[in-house]
Amino acid sequence: MFRIAPLAAKLSVALASAGFACIAHAALVTAPVSGMPKINTDSPLYVVAVDRGVTPAQIKLGISSGAEAENMNVVGTLDVQQGLQERGIKSNTPYVIYEVCNLVLGAKILQSTPEFGAFAPCKIVMYESHGQLKLMTYLPTYALRYFPKNAEAEKVAKELDKQIITVMKQAKSGGL
Repeated sequence: MFRIAPLAAKLSVALASAGFACIAHAALVTAPVSGMPKINTDSPLYVVAVDRGVTPAQIKLGISSGAEAENMNVVGTLDVQQGLQERGIKSNTPYVIYEVCNLVLGAKILQSTPEFGAFAPCKIVMYESHGQLKLMTYLPTYALRYFPKNAEAEKVAKELDKQIITVMKQAKSGGL
């Protein structure tokens, strides 16, 4: 029987010594909200499965009430499925983009890193994949990688990550 991990490590070393770049395994860190999946620090996206039986309407209410509890506002909603249907394009798959914002925290980042505005407002996307509803966001802490290091902006982005993941936790369970 082959032991895959040692073989993979030897292959990785051999390829690296031959000048080939190797992709490292994803780094997983504990989410800032208990009971939520770990964060893959190598990915800009954070995705969670919605609990079985939770409807899109319950998710919408969960995002709205969760955002309010976290001092955030839902500043926009784009129902892609509805928009396609209004244009005569058949769509049976739900896909809704919720734009959420904590204006106070957002302003703190924008003061020091105005380019961060390209990633604002923060988004929580509800979509269906293989019959399972999911929620996805782009983590503010990941977005900051594109800009010069700024300790204050990183601190604020971590707080935004926590707030967004808290809202997602509430929405995935259909909670109010």
